[in-house]
Amino acid sequence: MRPGELAEAWFDMCRAGDEKRFAGLTTEDFLFHGPGGTGDRRTFADWLRWYPTAFTDQRPGVHDVIAGGDRVVVRYVVRSTYRGGYLDLPPRGQHVEETGIIIFRLEGDRVAETWFESNDLEVAQQLGGRVQLEA
Repeated sequence: MRPGELAEAWFDMCRAGDEKRFAGLTTEDFLFHGPGGTGDRRTFADWLRWYPTAFTDQRPGVHDVIAGGDRVVVRYVVRSTYRGGYLDLPPRGQHVEETGIIIFRLEGDRVAETWFESNDLEVAQQLGGRVQLEA
């Protein structure tokens, strides 16, 4: 699979919450790293069931795909509608825009590991969340 095709397949999988496609795209020992820490296949599958219900009508856009060796780096934007379940923020059908970068490490034609950075703080602010400093 070419790097751009991988990026499109990944976002299609996330948009649909497609666990079967996830199994086909990743290695058995898949790991992901992100703002919530590190997780394995089971943890990611839990997220995959949650994500498309919390953020519906997803319209992903891939802006850059850079490949070298066993790595593919993708810069993206996902526009969606918030339906609830994120940081206890109430849903009001808000439209949100998430931007981020994912680094994929491949083993053959499968994803073995990802590193994910996104604008989670901005997404929370778009939904009415506020940052409070602890005293």
